[in-house]
Amino acid sequence: MILLKDCLCVATSLGPPGGPGRGAGAEGDARGVDVLIEGNRIARIAPGIRPPDGARSIDASRHVVLPGLVNTHHHFYQTLTRALPAVQDAKLFDWLVHLYEIWKGIDEDAVYWSSRLAMAELLATGCTLTTDHHYLYPSGFKDDLPGIQFGAASDLGLRFAPTRGSMSRSRKDGGLPPDSVVQDEDRILAESEATIGRYHD
Repeated sequence: MILLKDCLCVATSLGPPGGPGRGAGAEGDARGVDVLIEGNRIARIAPGIRPPDGARSIDASRHVVLPGLVNTHHHFYQTLTRALPAVQDAKLFDWLVHLYEIWKGIDEDAVYWSSRLAMAELLATGCTLTTDHHYLYPSGFKDDLPGIQFGAASDLGLRFAPTRGSMSRSRKDGGLPPDSVVQDEDRILAESEATIGRYHD
């Protein structure tokens, strides 16, 4: 249990100023209140909450308390190759063609550690819910790729709502990726349905 004491501001209405969700600091935001967190839920927001037995108390008098941020677009596996000098100034398609030759070799460890790295960076910036648009499925990859990512999210305590992407056109079909990372439409649909059946709740 955590008690945030005397918060400078608890932003309850985020959004652009003048828009449908008022900007932070707008009328309705709470100032000088406490926030009691039980487990992973906000149990109470009020002034002068008495600390429950065993609660960790944090002085938040110089802090703005925000809802967790949501990341709606990412490609986690790309975190492993973002600093390669050969493609730092490349145009998008040249960048993709060069990196597909590396990405076609991703394995279970690469998926886990790239997911964990990307999620840790997101957590450090206030994000508490993310998606990942993973669309690269090398032909030699045998493990449950979404399961590996759910494991990384669970290890870090981040909420995770992935997108099962796909590619069906390789270079021979006029696309950019090599044959080894694309799937035909029947396999894409079957694996998408299996992923939904396994993980959607």
